[in-house]
Amino acid sequence: MNVIKAFFLAAVLLLTSSRSHAERWVVMTLEWPPFTCSRCPENGAAAKALKDTLNKAGVSVEFVFYPWTQTQKKAEQPDVIGYFPSWKDVLPGFTRSEPLFKSPLGFIQQRSKPLVWSKLPDLKGKKLGITEGYSNTTEFNRLVKEKVLTVEPVQSDDTNVRRVALGQIDGALMDINNARYLISKAHSQYAGRVSVNQRILEDKELYFAFNSHNRDKAAKLKKALENVNYQRMVDDYLLKYLLRND
Repeated sequence: MNVIKAFFLAAVLLLTSSRSHAERWVVMTLEWPPFTCSRCPENGAAAKALKDTLNKAGVSVEFVFYPWTQTQKKAEQPDVIGYFPSWKDVLPGFTRSEPLFKSPLGFIQQRSKPLVWSKLPDLKGKKLGITEGYSNTTEFNRLVKEKVLTVEPVQSDDTNVRRVALGQIDGALMDINNARYLISKAHSQYAGRVSVNQRILEDKELYFAFNSHNRDKAAKLKKALENVNYQRMVDDYLLKYLLRND
């Protein structure tokens, strides 16, 4: 009798579990620690927050990692919900979610030759690294187009950290939390050569980008966000895994 009861209970629990996660989202993302990262605890701060938020709405999330430009391209597939995270300017054909959280954008620099500026044109004559596919800011992009600022695009933020450390460029435009992670953890050998500039260019809002096949899913995420403080979840993760050791 006890065996029968145990079997029945297990079957009920299995059925309940399958119903509670009846929907599965495949999401394209990039290696952008500490926010999304295949090697970070629970895939990073923003990834964990998204999983926890959607889990309460009965949705499980599977992240697939690619370099940024490939992440965006592969996110167009019908069996993929979209790409995450994204700054405000999503690709044509994609629909952005409500703002999920914010993170500051600024520069990394050579410790021995810090960048001195109060407005962007002050950086004229400096060689600055950027990462391909990132939207950056309207003013920054305008100054690049007008050839006031000199930039050298690369494929990854890691490359920009290395190039600054080796003195190949004067600085690089990066998300500040991403920069702190890379300098203090992923590339700690460069910590004595690279630092974060104290001036913040902009606090950037981060979004989820839904493709044209799944833009209706935005309503489900919006509903789920009503019951959570996404920024606090991200900040709590950063405090636990990143800032406490800085």
